[in-house]
Amino acid sequence: MAVTSDLAWYPIDRCFVGGRWVAPSAGETLPLEDPSRGVAIGSIARGTASDVDAAVASAERALAGDWGRLTATERGRLMMRLSERIMSRVEELAKIEALDVGKPLRQGRADALAMARYMEFYAGAADKLMGETIPYLDGYTVYTLRASRAALHLDW
Repeated sequence: MAVTSDLAWYPIDRCFVGGRWVAPSAGETLPLEDPSRGVAIGSIARGTASDVDAAVASAERALAGDWGRLTATERGRLMMRLSERIMSRVEELAKIEALDVGKPLRQGRADALAMARYMEFYAGAADKLMGETIPYLDGYTVYTLRASRAALHLDW
């Protein structure tokens, strides 16, 4: 069974950047092999460092834009919808996972269900994140502070 024709509902020759499927900058693909059988099952887009940089820049723009202006509750609702979408495709995701890493279909299904559950958990936690004061030495206060990478002038 080939990932290219039998399972993928997304354009496997593209990278997802900025809410769009775009061609990888180098135009390369990465061959996929089912390690349990040692057979080729297809290929996917091979992103490069510049593709990753574009994705990171897009994420930073999203955080400074509409996504960043969403309330925690709204973000949680979107994550819950993602959980529901994953659940609607558990069997497809299980097959892809089983083929891609050579594990039994049963384990691929468990992984897909776990992914849906993680999204559900974090959807519920989205509006419950708070800062925390951390116990330390007398005379010191240690706490968490949420700040953007740009605000902290970090280059990593």
